[in-house]
Amino acid sequence: MWPPSDRVFGGLTAVGGLCTVVATVPTRWLGPRFSALWVERAVVPAVAVAAALLILTGLLALFRRDRERMARWQRWFAAVAVVGVAVGTLATMLVVSAGSGGTADPTAALNVLAGVGLGLLGLLLTLPGLVAWGAGYLRSGRRRLGAALAGGPVVTLAVLVANVGAGVSFDGVGGLPIALPVALAVGVVGYDLWERAGTA
Repeated sequence: MWPPSDRVFGGLTAVGGLCTVVATVPTRWLGPRFSALWVERAVVPAVAVAAALLILTGLLALFRRDRERMARWQRWFAAVAVVGVAVGTLATMLVVSAGSGGTADPTAALNVLAGVGLGLLGLLLTLPGLVAWGAGYLRSGRRRLGAALAGGPVVTLAVLVANVGAGVSFDGVGGLPIALPVALAVGVVGYDLWERAGTA
């Protein structure tokens, strides 16, 4: 009998992917019914933090479920990825805590600097960790999950490089090109937790 916990974690993880998209939707798409300033200052920070926490929860649940069947190298890389996402979650909280005008306040500015530094550290841990974690699933025949874990970060990094390095502009769609690969990968993780609840 499948325990409900994995299904709960799978659902929460999928919601985290949805929150990732919502947090990056351009406010002008919401129309005149919502104040763009209110959405940017109140809704987006809360949704961004929720997304980070739910994604971390999903990866922890996936690691807990599958760790006994992983190869040692895959288990280590998975642990590195989870630590990286945890650091990134903390970075998100620090940046969000500063608010929209945070740089004018020394304490808030320090939070932003610490958040940016932790965010870079989290990125350095998360990218190789997720790629190797996903490669382990690909080697064991779990192609969908492996492609999500390994491919999501690679596609997101490619979009970032195209935006920053090649000057490709995403002005009309905000951060959606960066968020969508992440959200899709997170959705696959959530689906796998739901579908394979209680198994490895």
